Amino acid sequence: MSDLYKRMKANPGDKLVKMCCDNCEFNFGVVCAGYGTRTDNGKETYGMSMDEAIKMFPDGCDDFGISLDAFIEQEKLNGR
Repeated sequence: MSDLYKRMKANPGDKLVKMCCDNCEFNFGVVCAGYGTRTDNGKETYGMSMDEAIKMFPDGCDDFGISLDAFIEQEKLNGR
């Protein structure tokens, strides 16, 4: 199973929700609680504003994990 499907908690061939900050388990509303690597200074993403994170990582960072709400939506997309 590919790393993408593991990160998305999905099976090969499943329809996936978009991998982005809005669907990430580390999106705490105002700040990012993930430990990805920023593209501007190489530091961790932990504590950066979500507005800044969304602009920097339109396709999610290297610490992306699917949120519960996004997982439920993804399961519905796949008829489960």
